[in-house]
Amino acid sequence: MNLLKIYHDVDRVLNRIDFHALFLGFHKYKYAVYNSAVICLDGKMMPYQDIFRGNTSIEYNGEYIAIWNMEFDPVDDIEELAYSLVHEMFHCHQRANGEKRYPSDLTLLNYPDDLDNFEKKYNENLYLAQAYEKHDVEALQKFACIRNMRMQAYPQMVREELKAETLEGMAEFIGLKALQVINNQKFFDVTSTYMLKLREQSELLFDVRRLSYYSGAIYYLCCDQNGMNIQNDFVSEQTAYEQNPIAFNEITAEIRYFAFIPLRHNELISKKEKQIAEILEHSEYIACNAFICGYDPMNMFRLKDLICCKYFICLNNNGVVQNIHSRVVLKLAEHSNYNVIGYYIEK
Repeated sequence: MNLLKIYHDVDRVLNRIDFHALFLGFHKYKYAVYNSAVICLDGKMMPYQDIFRGNTSIEYNGEYIAIWNMEFDPVDDIEELAYSLVHEMFHCHQRANGEKRYPSDLTLLNYPDDLDNFEKKYNENLYLAQAYEKHDVEALQKFACIRNMRMQAYPQMVREELKAETLEGMAEFIGLKALQVINNQKFFDVTSTYMLKLREQSELLFDVRRLSYYSGAIYYLCCDQNGMNIQNDFVSEQTAYEQNPIAFNEITAEIRYFAFIPLRHNELISKKEKQIAEILEHSEYIACNAFICGYDPMNMFRLKDLICCKYFICLNNNGVVQNIHSRVVLKLAEHSNYNVIGYYIEK
């Protein structure tokens, strides 16, 4: 793997982009492609450093940089890698400009298992896909109408969704706008895939954090499609969705029933129960007085007062930080998303 060649190939693509045109004040940030042995940062090779983890933005030598792990997440298409790095660069831009509307991953784990909410959310997704695909303003208004219903019914949880859309959906929107400049056919292919994601009759509907990546990007593309000047004040208390509202006065949105929703929901609950039971069967229980201070949000789930962590969790146990690198089930204190009174760890 020639990281230096990959870096320079990506750079030639990135140099075709007017970053300021994507978002006012946005600019090209330094970036790195790396593997477990070496890093190519800003066109220079150096040995691997532990701070480089995943595909994200990090603070390095006093500045924010975008990074991509070519070993664990290889992207063969240079244009697609460039667009992905623009997404990560926008995370740099968010951080550099004081972004504070970060979703609480641990709060989202306690997302309400309410079938009425999921029915509304799926109908919402369908209207959003139709709005973008058909340039249908009325469908977009119906999307906003149903979302408002959910905001009224579940204000705290939907706000966490909107924060996830603000963080990830907005970064993906900017990345997609860059891809549109780089290669319009690839932009069409990616957005078409996102339409399928929104319409997918699967467990994805219940993975709110992951789904916000798609719904956020498509919503802001709809706003852009309708000639709106996208607002995103990083230091505002308002989410990006709230800063870019769609009027839905006198609009009635039909909410259709879909049989897959209760079916997939029951399957998901059974799967969670089975995974937790498997761990508990071969585990010992250790009481503690701790709070969660590090985690992998994409590989954990909650069931009532238990959190199952598939690979890793970091606990602060009476001031001592404990890293657990194995499957573990945490038992939460009553009415808490963070405080842990014990955990089951495999023997």
